[in-house]
Amino acid sequence: MGAFGKPVYNAAKLAVDQINAAGGVNGRKIMLYTEDDQSTVESGIRGARKLITANGVIAMHGMISDVLLAIWDFAKQNKVFIASPYAGTTKLDKIGGDYQLRTVPSDSLDGKVAAQSLWDKGYRKIAIMFETAESTTSIGNAVKEQFEKLGGSVTMILPFQSRQSSYLAELKKVADTNPEAVWLGTGQETAPTILKQCKQRDYKWQWMVSSDVAVPEIFKLVGKDIMNGILTEIPAGDNTSEDYKKFSSEYKATFGKEPGGNFEANSYDAMMIMALAIQAGGKADGTTINQNYKKVASPPGVKVHSYKDAFAELKKGNDIDYEGPSGDCNFDDHGTTSGSFNALIAKDGQWEQFKFYPASTFEN
Repeated sequence: MGAFGKPVYNAAKLAVDQINAAGGVNGRKIMLYTEDDQSTVESGIRGARKLITANGVIAMHGMISDVLLAIWDFAKQNKVFIASPYAGTTKLDKIGGDYQLRTVPSDSLDGKVAAQSLWDKGYRKIAIMFETAESTTSIGNAVKEQFEKLGGSVTMILPFQSRQSSYLAELKKVADTNPEAVWLGTGQETAPTILKQCKQRDYKWQWMVSSDVAVPEIFKLVGKDIMNGILTEIPAGDNTSEDYKKFSSEYKATFGKEPGGNFEANSYDAMMIMALAIQAGGKADGTTINQNYKKVASPPGVKVHSYKDAFAELKKGNDIDYEGPSGDCNFDDHGTTSGSFNALIAKDGQWEQFKFYPASTFEN
């Protein structure tokens, strides 16, 4: 998830700057501390322990699924709240929500969108490959379940280890099942090897890759000619909504470029919601966030779209319902939002949207 780190941090910082400019939280400024978890559990645990014990943080934000699951108990023991803009693991579907929120849909929905995208493109027989990490395994299993529900067939499910020098044996196994398309769940470190070796062997199936690969850098790592036509999908706000347009404009004014759809809106909203939970509860600690994060982002409160407006309504004694660039931010009982998705296709060195799936697409 390395390529997502900087944009996600930028979006969180934008939120913090706006919150502080509006008077802070309960009259106090928010301070940001950073640790690089390097997308590994070991580094994530070290970073979390430092942030909690040395820096005395009341909340942490920005970890992937594996890291979130690894640090969650320690965070709860210390009454530190954790939020993530991209931890989609299905393990949180029924146990999440206590000292934890995520402004990204569950991988069960991610997998539904991937399967639906392949189905909508006309594919009826697919294979599934994924590296043995929590996030990719979680989505891969969801892709299988949804694609078979749609009436398609899955010729193979093939887990593999990341960062191998060769995947020729794995690709041969997939080729032997003769799929029309292959869903690939992996990261930016491994995808280039697999995609290049597939091209070398002249396998002709349609690739769809997980959102970990949906970054501009992948075109340099793989080559835009090889990437052309590859599909992906990623949780994203509706870029035609007023909330997203406003956020995009503010992001560009601050960082010199528009958000790339890489969980920036999700990151921004997570930070806003935690700050509003503190403001609503009147105390700056993780327990207050835990008690109030659902309340400030759910009906029937007054709809608000900025920290400044939310602050004003709370001062009046009104309940609020925050909505932001990632969507309505209504949480279920386990701290998960529904969320919308962009389906993308690689074309001439960039990702282009070919379909938008609103949050209502897979209700019921």
